[in-house]
Amino acid sequence: MSLSKVTASILIDLVENKLTMLQIDDREDLREVVTLQRCLGELKTAMGCGDAQEAAAIPHRGRHRKLTALMEDMNIASLAQRQSA
Repeated sequence: MSLSKVTASILIDLVENKLTMLQIDDREDLREVVTLQRCLGELKTAMGCGDAQEAAAIPHRGRHRKLTALMEDMNIASLAQRQSA
């Protein structure tokens, strides 16, 4: 399935907006962020403005990791850090 550049850019904007609005409170929220980041990487790669290696670096499903380790890997601030900022 191919997407037009306009459609892909709209989808990228929507995914970026959702990523900025998400509040990470539990593991499910973090999984959604990782999934959205993977989606964003794939969309950017499909449009030709992203790096395929960067998209491949986003973790896929596998062994469960500690929530704090995932947040550190994805450069996501914890709820306590966001509230103090």
